[in-house]
Amino acid sequence: MNYRTFKQKVYSRYRKSKLVSGLFSFFGKELKPKKWVFIIGCYNSGTTLLTEIFEKNNQLNVLPDEGVMLTNQLPRPEDYGWQRMWSQCEEKMLIDEHKATEAARITKRHWSHFVDRNPSIVVEKSIANAVRMSFFQENFPNSYFIYIVRNGYAVAEGIKRKANVMEENQAKLGKKYTIEYPAKQWQRSIEVVENQKGEIKNFLEISYEEMTADLKETCLKVTNFLEIDPFDDTTLQGDFEVHGNKMKVSNQNHKSFVRLSNEEWQTINDIAGEGLKKYAYFSENPIQ
Repeated sequence: MNYRTFKQKVYSRYRKSKLVSGLFSFFGKELKPKKWVFIIGCYNSGTTLLTEIFEKNNQLNVLPDEGVMLTNQLPRPEDYGWQRMWSQCEEKMLIDEHKATEAARITKRHWSHFVDRNPSIVVEKSIANAVRMSFFQENFPNSYFIYIVRNGYAVAEGIKRKANVMEENQAKLGKKYTIEYPAKQWQRSIEVVENQKGEIKNFLEISYEEMTADLKETCLKVTNFLEIDPFDDTTLQGDFEVHGNKMKVSNQNHKSFVRLSNEEWQTINDIAGEGLKKYAYFSENPIQ
C-alpha cells in the first residue's frame, strides 16, 4: 500500500470527522491547476470506465476516488439515506451560495493530498456533481465538463440491480428499489444537465454507445476538447478494470435489456419517455 492510498483510505473512512477534515485542510494546499475536468453522468452510464481510461494518460491527474469521498464539503446522497439516488434528495446536493467560496477553498485543500504537487490538469468524477456544475464553473477556474449519457433502459436496470436501499428507508421501500426509482433518477439526470449546459462554457457531451463502438475516435474527441495529446493506441486496446471486473471496452446494454420484464420496460417508458425519445433510445416494446 503506497502512502497516497493510505491517505485515501483514512480520509474516505473519516471524512465526516471535523478533526480529520480540519487536519487535511490545514496541511493541504489550494490547488491551482491549469484545468479542472469534471466527469458527469448518471449512475451506470460509463463514468467509471471513462475515469479508468483517463488514469492511463500521464497528462492527467485523476483523483483516486470520487471527489465527494475525499472532502466533507460536497454532500453525497448516501449521507441522506439514498444510495445511488441523488434525485430523491436533490436540494441537499446543492452548495449554499453564501458558503460556496469557502467550500471550494477547503475542497481544493482536501484534494491536494491525492494528486501530484503541482498538477497541470486535475480530473474528478462524482455522480451528484451533475447538480453542481455552476458551483464548479464559478469556483474552480478553467473548468471543463465531460458528460456521458447512456441508454436509459440499461441505466435503470443497472441501478436497480446494483443499488441497495439504505436501512433508514427499508421500512418503506424494502431492500431493493423498484424500477420506478432508477427510471426517475435517469430522467432527472437528463433534465438537470439539459437545464445547466447552456450556461457552461466548456462542455462536451459523449455517449456510452459511441465510446464502446469507437473508443479511439471518442478519446480523440475528448483530447481535442481538453487540448492535450491523443491517447496512445496500445493503451486503448488493453483491458480496463471497472468495479473489480477487467475487460475490454464493449457495449453491455443488451445484458441489461434482457433482465427487464415487460412491465418494467413499460414503467421506464412512462417515467423517462421524454429523455428516451430525446436521445433516440425509446422503444415501445422490450429490445431482445
